[in-house]
Amino acid sequence: MQKLFFCLVLFLSLNAVWAQDTQYNPKEYSIKPMWIEMMDDSNVNYYEALKAYEQYWQNRLRPQEEEDAINEHGSRKEERKREKFEKKLAKMTPAERTVFDRMKYECKRFDNWKREVKKFVQEDGHLLSYDQKLEIWNRQQEEMKKLNKSYK
Repeated sequence: MQKLFFCLVLFLSLNAVWAQDTQYNPKEYSIKPMWIEMMDDSNVNYYEALKAYEQYWQNRLRPQEEEDAINEHGSRKEERKREKFEKKLAKMTPAERTVFDRMKYECKRFDNWKREVKKFVQEDGHLLSYDQKLEIWNRQQEEMKKLNKSYK
């Protein structure tokens, strides 16, 4: 009975580890916007999320804010591409427009996520955990207290 229980626990443990490793399939990066899920995953590899984002948008036109499009000083080819996209945008159904607006929001959120987590990326691409960030913050607070005391 103990052997059966041990085998069951071992199987479930290995299954959980295997499921974590295969959570994101790189073959689907260009098909599905997996980078959206990756932003909310505390165990995500930063470089893998960037790869998923880039591959997804490789053959798509990324949504831009209006001021980005106005300030863009691209080539003539890019300008024609943007005009073509504007026409396509005007022909969108309300449902398509909703999806477009959602993707515009997610792109903006991804840019903010990249900027915010960049300082917590380890060499291997994993992000520091909440506890690790808290430990760093506590050390910084202690150092600031020491500095403040030395100036008094």
